[in-house]
Amino acid sequence: MTDWRAERDRALLTLEREKRPAFRAEAAEQLHHLAAEAPARAADFMDVLPRLLGDAQPEVKRSGVALATVVLPLEEMTTLLIARLRDEESLVRLEATGRLADLARPELRGALAGMLEDSVPEVRFEAARGIAALKHPAGLEVLIEALDADLLRFRALGALAELEDPRALPAVKRLFGRWLLPAFDRTQAAGVLAKLGDAEGVAHLLQRSRKKWSQDRALAVELLGEVKAPGALERLKVILDDVKDSARGAAARGLGRLGDAKALPWLVALLQDTSAQEEDRLDAADGLWRLGGPESREHVRAAVSTFTSPEARQELEELFQEDT
Repeated sequence: MTDWRAERDRALLTLEREKRPAFRAEAAEQLHHLAAEAPARAADFMDVLPRLLGDAQPEVKRSGVALATVVLPLEEMTTLLIARLRDEESLVRLEATGRLADLARPELRGALAGMLEDSVPEVRFEAARGIAALKHPAGLEVLIEALDADLLRFRALGALAELEDPRALPAVKRLFGRWLLPAFDRTQAAGVLAKLGDAEGVAHLLQRSRKKWSQDRALAVELLGEVKAPGALERLKVILDDVKDSARGAAARGLGRLGDAKALPWLVALLQDTSAQEEDRLDAADGLWRLGGPESREHVRAAVSTFTSPEARQELEELFQEDT
């Protein structure tokens, strides 16, 4: 078993003695990951936090902001993140803005709105996606601009789907029709179109769900449920029933997001089938949990003991924590 305390001490020693920025950045990131692996370790990293936040290297300070979200109580962490929105280092502002966006708390909308004017496009994007998660359109133009950025496009489409603002439709349609657009981006764009009521998006998702060897098929399958596409229930059941179909798990997740109670017995059958692949059974658990209702969630809780790997049980525990 890995001695995480020894790893922590080695990382701290690297920060103290190492001069090369890349090695120091890696050590700081390692400290954050070690703390995040187990919340019970938070107290053992409290004294690490000021060392990272006070470091002169931007990458180390950025890891300090990330560490704060693991070791500090919610209110203290929120106060620290808001303070770091004005940091002179763009990497620190980026981390703080993204972490605030992840909290999805309505009272933080004002703080995020202030970052829509930041000089760095990535910072503006993090603010915009956080505001979109709160169903407010203040960052719409920033999200539309991000459709032209290769590294931001996929997440920007996800934020636009969450926002569901019809004013985004023309920009997403232009993107969807772009020549040589990567398959994952096109399918993600189709999901946005479908969510905004565009039939072309639904048609694309159904088409991709039938292409068994396409890399974006699982995404298309899950999106069929998420956008509640007409015919999704029947299409997802066909995939779920095929034990040789590699997208069974995506179909299970999609059925959960679709929210149709007819899927309850289908998902329970997969969850309880101990001969099925563990990943597919975990996806059935995810689908049942998102389907909602006492009966579906009780089936998931009752099935925990049938999963033998620690990784699977940890994944289920994280699922249970989502609503707490």
